Amino acid sequence: MNKTRKIRSAFAVVLSFVLSLCVVALALLGVARFTALSPSFAKRSIEKSGFGEKKLAEIKTEFISYGNACNIGDDFFNSFFETTLTGEYIEKNATDYYEKVYTQKDASPDSAEIEQLLKPALVKYAEEKGYADVDSLDEDLDVIVSELGQIYRSVLALPSSSTITSMIVRFTRLCNYALLASAVLSLLAAMMLLLIFKPKVYSFRYLIYAFSGSFLMLLALPLYVRIANLIGKVNIVSKALYSFVVSFGNGVLDSVIISACCCAVITAACVLVYVKLSKKEN
Repeated sequence: MNKTRKIRSAFAVVLSFVLSLCVVALALLGVARFTALSPSFAKRSIEKSGFGEKKLAEIKTEFISYGNACNIGDDFFNSFFETTLTGEYIEKNATDYYEKVYTQKDASPDSAEIEQLLKPALVKYAEEKGYADVDSLDEDLDVIVSELGQIYRSVLALPSSSTITSMIVRFTRLCNYALLASAVLSLLAAMMLLLIFKPKVYSFRYLIYAFSGSFLMLLALPLYVRIANLIGKVNIVSKALYSFVVSFGNGVLDSVIISACCCAVITAACVLVYVKLSKKEN
């Protein structure tokens, strides 16, 4: 009898450890699927990070630098960015582009509307500066508009976006299968723990071990990274992209910490059931 009990207890220890790992995997995969692999999460990160205003400043700097080489004064771009091209527009355009990156391998920022707005503004500026009689003015302005559009796309574009898209598509598919597998394994392990002991009080003891272990595993590393602000120490030249990456990364960490808290709640519930069953046994 004692030997059977020891074997059962050893099996329960193994099962609780397996359940703990499966719950951790389920939580991490769930967080990844609904944060890092979700375009709506990227959209929220853009909105939280003040991406539009920061990227607007970068685009303006590049436009002014190009304009100086083409004899276009800073006053033109200052006026254009104050009245026409705003941070809200950049944020919306960036959001549309980042959402496309999740599904389209050759996604590129849309500069068509910017180019349409630039052309008449440049024509008016040329007239004010006395260049209206230049024969090749229209062709020259078309070239300038096209190159400014290219600058806009290059500043807004993500580096290696095609590679990022391929990785997202591949990992999303794998994540869906792995998420289902970890959910099934977690459920099976929990059911087996409930079935191997007739007095259910022992089953809940091992469930407490499993979920408390999951809580600690899920909480420790993300909490350390958050407190130490390790993501904030990443080296990215673009202030807009840096803000987005920090907001995105911290959002993922916060989601993992929330999943750890869910495990803590389940652990607390199991403790309450365990105490109640213990009183009945006594």
